[in-house]
Amino acid sequence: MTGDPGVARAENAWQRSYPFWDAYFAMVLVGTIAATAADAVPPGRRAAAIGLLVLLSLAYAATGRKALRSQEVPRPGCRIYAVALICMFVPATLLAPVAATGLAALAPQVYMMYGTARGFALMVALFSGPVGLGLARSGAGRAVAVVIITAALACSVLLAVFIGRLGRQNRERMRLIEELDRTRDELAGVSREAGVLAERERLARDIHDTIAQGFTSITMLLQAAEAEVGPNRHLELAARAARENLAETRGLVAALAPPALDGGSLVEALRKMAREFDVPVDLVVDGEPRSLDAVEVVLLRVTQEALANVRKHSGAESVRVSLVYGDPVRLTVADDGCGFEPGRAGRGFGLRGMRSRVEQAGGTFTVAGGRGTRVEVAVPCSAS
Repeated sequence: MTGDPGVARAENAWQRSYPFWDAYFAMVLVGTIAATAADAVPPGRRAAAIGLLVLLSLAYAATGRKALRSQEVPRPGCRIYAVALICMFVPATLLAPVAATGLAALAPQVYMMYGTARGFALMVALFSGPVGLGLARSGAGRAVAVVIITAALACSVLLAVFIGRLGRQNRERMRLIEELDRTRDELAGVSREAGVLAERERLARDIHDTIAQGFTSITMLLQAAEAEVGPNRHLELAARAARENLAETRGLVAALAPPALDGGSLVEALRKMAREFDVPVDLVVDGEPRSLDAVEVVLLRVTQEALANVRKHSGAESVRVSLVYGDPVRLTVADDGCGFEPGRAGRGFGLRGMRSRVEQAGGTFTVAGGRGTRVEVAVPCSAS
């Protein structure tokens, strides 16, 4: 089996066998027609039997072949083909008993198409009459006829069981392949997410070790220069710009850092975030806290990004974070800042990122401006 899921699904032994069954049916039917043409029956009956066999081959090409390959239940055209088998094959065998040779191809075809129970009933109709007619013409006794018919039916049942097992094994194999494909897709998604988190952590670490440390050093040097030369407007402006950019950089590092859930709950992580934030944060938790697995990461990320936006854009003096445990779980981050224009709500990268993360978890994301900004998130517990 190859590594590509599409090729793996295509490697269906049952489906790949259909061309061989077509070839087998054609060979047996041609052989049956040839044997019928050589049979010592009256020419009229021989010609009629051959005509019926040719019509049967056309019925297979028009209806039976498609029904044999179909995965639908019931198979389209299977009833029409069953009627064609009975109306064409049975009279052909009655006209020329040697035409019963075609049962060698029809038996596996019937069981593949109709299953064990219905296939057996159809097989009884196909060969009980021709076999009985042949036995009657040969002068065999009733006991011998019963033994021969019983043996034929037993062989038919064994063939049905064999084909049924092949079909079940094939369906189970396809189910396992589909499950493997789904698992592979899930693992690929987890791997991508892990790669993104690792890259964000590396970027946050690099920013902290370079830009943030640089702004810290600049701030200290400007403070030292101001202490040495006395109050200076330009030094004061430069120090203020350095401090503001340092705060922006620290906010960026906080947003890029991996979720702080290791060893603690979502509520604990939110409390820690609230304590360390630049402005007062009122955290309200309703409902019974419980583990939400992946949903916790989504909610924590949204809170991080929303607080980062408060720091960068709102000029707020206070923030309220509300977490309501239910189904769905609801998170609200509201500030008393300057708000924003309604038409600009979806243009920021942070808002797009929050919306995308929430929608991937099957939740809803809304943001409202005006007097302050209000971010509301609802994520179903099933997403965890």
